[in-house]
Amino acid sequence: MEQQNISLRFNGNLEDCNLPKSKKQDLFIGLIAGMRKGFFVNSLSTGINKDTLHEILIGVTKPKQESTITETLKFLQTEGERTAYSILLPYLLSSNDKKEIEKILRERFFGIELFVNRAHNIRKFLDYVHDKNIVSINENDLIRGILSWDMGELINLTRIAFEAGYINESTAWEHIKFAGEQCRTNYRNWEEIGKGYLIGQAMKGHSVNVFKSNMAYEDDLLISSHMPFLLSIFSL
Repeated sequence: MEQQNISLRFNGNLEDCNLPKSKKQDLFIGLIAGMRKGFFVNSLSTGINKDTLHEILIGVTKPKQESTITETLKFLQTEGERTAYSILLPYLLSSNDKKEIEKILRERFFGIELFVNRAHNIRKFLDYVHDKNIVSINENDLIRGILSWDMGELINLTRIAFEAGYINESTAWEHIKFAGEQCRTNYRNWEEIGKGYLIGQAMKGHSVNVFKSNMAYEDDLLISSHMPFLLSIFSL
């Protein structure tokens, strides 16, 4: 696999980063997305300046008031992208023929181009990783779904919202704990979490370059002895 120059940013403030193992594990669920933004990996604090955080927040939620951000966090907890994914999944598994799947989808979701496009994005991603022999994603991985994508987004949006002053620290940790509990229920290890994240990202229609860089991140996080994915064993 093409390797990335991965640079983890650690918060050196002992008061901020001296966290229980369970909280560190929960934070790591949002690690890939957080790394791309340059977030600290070992604390609730992101290490990003406030102006940049507000720009990121506006891009995600277009907030005009606190309730908008709260609603977005609640949406990620209760539905997220996994609701649409669960609707598409039976059709994605119904055939190995891409044209047949697209025909079925267009008949079933006539006039709802969003569903057709998202299914197309997933098929494009699966074909890409298969052709390049980058990562093995099988039917069981597809069935497990993209909870880790939603929970990763929840964790990072929570961290941003906290530092931007929209939610307090207690509420932030409640959201992050929720994400950890959900992932422990759905996944057995970090590899399954990473695959769910990649599938969710693919459904959103990110570019091949983003696929490549995030798969490289996951690969390094799984095989490099100094990385948190190995230093903190995922446990139920």
